[in-house]
Amino acid sequence: MDSVLRSSLPKTTGEAKFVSDLRLPDCLYGHVVRSPHAHAKILNLDITAAKRTPGVAAVITANDIPGINRLGKTRFDQPVLAHDKVRTYLDAVVLIAAEDEQSAREAEEKIEWEFEPLPAVFSIAEATQPGASLVHEDRPGNILNEIELAIGDISLGFKDSELIIQESYKTPAIEHSYFEMDTGLIKKDQSGMYTLWVGCHSVYSERMIAANTLDIDEEQVVVIQPYTGGSFGGKDDGLLTAYLSLLAYHSQRPVRISFSRHEEFIAHTKRHPQWIKVKMGLRKDGTITAVKFDIQTDTGAYAHWGEGIFTFASIGASGPYNIPHQKISTTLVYTNNIPMGAMRAWGMPGVTFAMESQMD
Repeated sequence: MDSVLRSSLPKTTGEAKFVSDLRLPDCLYGHVVRSPHAHAKILNLDITAAKRTPGVAAVITANDIPGINRLGKTRFDQPVLAHDKVRTYLDAVVLIAAEDEQSAREAEEKIEWEFEPLPAVFSIAEATQPGASLVHEDRPGNILNEIELAIGDISLGFKDSELIIQESYKTPAIEHSYFEMDTGLIKKDQSGMYTLWVGCHSVYSERMIAANTLDIDEEQVVVIQPYTGGSFGGKDDGLLTAYLSLLAYHSQRPVRISFSRHEEFIAHTKRHPQWIKVKMGLRKDGTITAVKFDIQTDTGAYAHWGEGIFTFASIGASGPYNIPHQKISTTLVYTNNIPMGAMRAWGMPGVTFAMESQMD
């Protein structure tokens, strides 16, 4: 009871401090400038005029990253700042630290850039057709991964059935829509230590991202997670930490970033959409003899947790039922959509909806 009161009472009384409540003296406004295209080569990027904007302390591109310009969960396929090309509207191209939002947006207007638009793919059908534009050149057919799981003999299972039912189901991508938007605060002290306040899932992961991005030891980074106003999987990207770290490094001032609700819809991952075909074999006494799942998902422009999520969902697709013959085939496809990632129950709501609808 004691621990519950310590955790919940400050929220009830309004004393709890969320990241959104925190401020630091002499703090700069952090601004993220994103891609104007879903898929394009970056031909030219000139920030000279933007840097001269009154009130601007730092303007940063991929060339200004001292450490690793990559992050990811199962694959390091996502740049912190786009360098040679952009793959989705989420991609950040420039970071700005300024005295206020007005100065930052004025600097953004002075950025000179030139892109060569590339064909974009926004559906699994477009992404997998022959000759489709590749989101990542090393993934032929835009296939991130294919997962095959089986037990028993699926052909025998259907042969032994007296009734076969086949249906298709679809679940959409979903925005987490947490109350507290993605917000972070960072400062660097005279000893070179960075202290970061951010809503996240793992302070250790965020610490590693900051250190890798700046090419410093993890011992130089302290990550503090105050009360967090919701996440459900959405505050697990690490991008905000990378942006803050770079801005603090180059400006040598405290920096705060807080996304608007509009930005939230493009600034972090969503729940994966699923297209599911289920074929089920049964006997008249109600015994399920076989079930076959064909699952497709659009993972967006980057892998994030996709492979882990759909390994988990594939294992659990057939639910709690005793079915001797099963086959699960799952395909994860790259597109130029906003990346998909973790959300509560890791892919299970989609396959459970399909299985239980099939049972009905």
